[in-house]
Amino acid sequence: MKKATIFIGSPRKSGSTSILAAESERGLKEQGTETTTVFLNNLKIKGCQACYYCKKNNIAECAVNDDMQMIHRLLQESDGIIVASPIYFAGVTAQTKAWLDRLFPYIGMDLSPKLPRSKKASFIFTQNQPDARLFETPIGTFMHMVGLTGLSIKDHMIAYDLDAGFKPPVTDKREFMDRAYWIGEDLLK
Repeated sequence: MKKATIFIGSPRKSGSTSILAAESERGLKEQGTETTTVFLNNLKIKGCQACYYCKKNNIAECAVNDDMQMIHRLLQESDGIIVASPIYFAGVTAQTKAWLDRLFPYIGMDLSPKLPRSKKASFIFTQNQPDARLFETPIGTFMHMVGLTGLSIKDHMIAYDLDAGFKPPVTDKREFMDRAYWIGEDLLK
């Protein structure tokens, strides 16, 4: 059975990002994929300590002992991942950025990837702003950096003009719900 991990970088477990991530999980499960969902906000993840343990020893392991060890294990075991994050101040959340920084062991000093290209990654981004293109540059940079690990970037979506409790709920926006489902359904094809 194929496996996928969904990393949710939102502090809101019932917000738009989490709802769309759940919809992508439904698409994965209907393809027979075993899924694990990780709420990054619940974890204790320290920032990269720039100790270069991973580089000095040329290994895809981190010397910092925290919840990132579990994430590294999930990355190794998964055939694909979905990263879901709101956009705060033109970038992914601090929780998602900490996750990204701690992928450093998967990038060689010469920028060679340490994860196999057969592993796929797709992304779900949510934002309050009504212009879906407003943060394309930082979103593109984030996806590019994830791709440096070796993960093959499959797809992404930007669900815009959302703010739980203040604007119509994402569940009322069928195009976003359908797109999130499709991202899950298509991830490992």
